[in-house]
Amino acid sequence: MKKLYGLLPAAGHGMRMRPFRYPKELLPVYYESVNQDEYVRPKLLIEHSLNAFSLTGIQDIYVVVPEWKPEIMRYLEDGEQFYHHIAYLYNGKAAGLADALLSGYPWLKDKYTCFAMPDTLFSPANGFESLQQMMDEKNADLVLGVFPTNEPQHFAPVEFTSDQRVIGTEEKPASTAFNNTWGIALWSPAFWEFFKNENKDLEHGISVTQTFDKAAKSDLRVYCVYFEHGWYKDVGRIDNITIA
Repeated sequence: MKKLYGLLPAAGHGMRMRPFRYPKELLPVYYESVNQDEYVRPKLLIEHSLNAFSLTGIQDIYVVVPEWKPEIMRYLEDGEQFYHHIAYLYNGKAAGLADALLSGYPWLKDKYTCFAMPDTLFSPANGFESLQQMMDEKNADLVLGVFPTNEPQHFAPVEFTSDQRVIGTEEKPASTAFNNTWGIALWSPAFWEFFKNENKDLEHGISVTQTFDKAAKSDLRVYCVYFEHGWYKDVGRIDNITIA
């Protein structure tokens, strides 16, 4: 079985949360009991993605951070408290998600990489297991985790066939026939090269969703896992905090 690595991009300014300035990835989203209810501790937003990696046996994780979010490093440290090995990749440009992900290219280009957003919540939490199974079954280069949503205009809907081959992806469409969104992803070294080539000119680079769309229309093998009874929440949107 392929060894998987985790990638969490946390290099943005969080403009959608203004005037809130604290790293949104460290928002407490729920509480858990410890030592048979001896006390409770807050679970921070970023821990949801870390837990999702843990459930798939992923230990080695790369977190992309800028200089204005040292609190993330102070909280996660080396990852031992979360049963991970965490390394930090610096990106101080805040040039978008694609640029943040490319920070991982020199370190992960020859590895199978699981990607999640550290400011989201999703179910099932062990979704990466299904993505790994699909990748092995189809010998895929890219597998998207797709979740139902009633507001696809805020997300990135995916069109796919009955055997879950991806036909295309859309970027926050004004209208669409697909009430879903991709939320997590697993990709191969072959997709890393495709991603790098499509975004090599960062000034004119395309979005991650557009890159997925171009990959689906290329010779790469692009599939998805549709979690029919799952859900996906973008807590980076201020209007979703109370919902989360």
